Amino acid sequence: MEYSKLPVFLLKLKSMLEDQCNQHIISWNEQGNKVIIHQIDEFRSSILPLYFKSTNYSSFQKQLNNYGFKNIRQSARQCEFYNEYWTHDYKRIHQIMRKRHIQEDVNSTSTFMSSLLLLISNQKQLMANIEMIHQQQSMISQNIYHLHTESMKQQELIINLADEI
Repeated sequence: MEYSKLPVFLLKLKSMLEDQCNQHIISWNEQGNKVIIHQIDEFRSSILPLYFKSTNYSSFQKQLNNYGFKNIRQSARQCEFYNEYWTHDYKRIHQIMRKRHIQEDVNSTSTFMSSLLLLISNQKQLMANIEMIHQQQSMISQNIYHLHTESMKQQELIINLADEI
């Protein structure tokens, strides 16, 4: 099993459980299919700082939840977490996936829709600008034709005046 490809959180959890010094604070249950935190306060003060930047226990619980762990039993001092792929032999650890959050999907969809609406608005503005430029070009072409016609008349008038002199 290649553990180096596992998410850092799971590697740290595995390391906590394998460290014999931590067994009185965090360990496997007898069947090897649940993680037991025997002393939440001591876990928070002595184990979390060794493995994580945050010593916030609720952040640790959220991380467990993100990886599909269920809080099976909790008392004021102790709790158990279960994930069908997390067992003491680590045979199915590679099947643990981080949950995608609905809020992330909503935010991503919302961002996409906002971007799409902005693009549509910009496209409409560009189309309006193109139409305005087309109208201006048409007016300029008409002015050029009118000026050319006037220039031709004046040139003919100058030629006629020159012939008379």
